[in-house]
Amino acid sequence: MKGVGNQLSRLNELSQDISTGKRVRKPSDDPVAASRGLALRALSSGIEQYKNNVADSRDWLLATETALMNLNDLFEQANVLILDAANQTRSDKDKEAFIQELDRIIEEAVAVLNTKHDDRYIFSGLATTTKPFSLESGGIVYYGADDADGRKEIEVEPGMTMQINTNGKLAFMTDLPDAGNRSVIQVLLDIRDHVAESYSSPTFHDDIAGDIDAIAAVEDHILNHVTGVGAKVRNLQRVSAKLAQNEVEIESLLSKTEDADIARAVVELELQRTVYMAILYSTSDIMKTSLLDYLR
Repeated sequence: MKGVGNQLSRLNELSQDISTGKRVRKPSDDPVAASRGLALRALSSGIEQYKNNVADSRDWLLATETALMNLNDLFEQANVLILDAANQTRSDKDKEAFIQELDRIIEEAVAVLNTKHDDRYIFSGLATTTKPFSLESGGIVYYGADDADGRKEIEVEPGMTMQINTNGKLAFMTDLPDAGNRSVIQVLLDIRDHVAESYSSPTFHDDIAGDIDAIAAVEDHILNHVTGVGAKVRNLQRVSAKLAQNEVEIESLLSKTEDADIARAVVELELQRTVYMAILYSTSDIMKTSLLDYLR
């Protein structure tokens, strides 16, 4: 009867292997394989976290790229206006329209610098809940994190961290040598003030010429940041592909470790059923034999 019980237990195991597709369903099934499976699942969980980090980083960088391009477009608009304003056929009365347009550009620039992604300010350093730029009394004030502690870094794969933010103070409020030692923001404010000067001002044309050169320097500065962001996005694409490949390899190893060989299990199940039936038949014959049969 013990043999019948063992055979029935084996049939049940094979049936579960086939129905679940797993040969290791609890540690006692195969302690070594179960331990390896836990380790592989931990690796898989880590990869999933890195994938999420990569996706979040990519979205943040793309939002940054869009904001930088929008800021660059505003400087191009300012460049068109300042060239028009420098035309000597214009009168001081015409400047009112130019100044209004430049005021609009400054307001839009502040809005761009306060761009949010996922309800966080992208140019505020680590102070992502603090609105970084404010237009106050004709000037622009920065309230975000200082450049020293404004690096937003994320681990995108084991041993590799990436700074995904562009710190607003460092990028837009640091003086640029090629812009006459003026910051991105200061150049924009100066354009408005210089256009407002009278055509009769002795410094008007020199100021406008300096602003035109400064705009070119600012646009180069902004596009350098765009290039840096694009390089990081491409790097993240490489990391994403690598993580996807690692995930496939881990799933394959996990399958080899825990999954049942269904075809083999089906063949063995049929074989064990035959053995089981034979044992039952043999046992039934023995049970039919009585003491009288031995006494004859």
